[in-house]
Amino acid sequence: MSVGGVGRGGGKGRAGGAKGAAGKAPAGKAGAATFGGGVDRTAGLVGPSGQVGSSNVQGPQATEPVTAQALAIAKQLKNGDFKSKDEATRKLVAEVLKEKLRMKSAALTTKIADALQDDPRLNQALERLWSKAE
Repeated sequence: MSVGGVGRGGGKGRAGGAKGAAGKAPAGKAGAATFGGGVDRTAGLVGPSGQVGSSNVQGPQATEPVTAQALAIAKQLKNGDFKSKDEATRKLVAEVLKEKLRMKSAALTTKIADALQDDPRLNQALERLWSKAE
């Protein structure tokens, strides 16, 4: 047993000092068991798409409350519960402010909704969201 630190005894869980070559394998030759075992453990995490983790393989899911709320607003818009897309956008912005920032402000909601609709790129994203209603 090698000593981890001066006067510490190298007990379990303690940070020890610098240690020399204490392994049984000669220096420069990594054992196949140590390297191969690490690869085999992580091989199970890679899904069919090649990305790590299995949650990316299942497809899009409404896991966040804001995403679920946005899809619900899109469905309501399609069903005619909102008079216009502008009204649906204001409702979506109000929900995001309430969920993420824990605040309620009609002036801020209006300002953000107007900015979303004025920006062509963001307006296009809103149009895609409104068209996703099933």
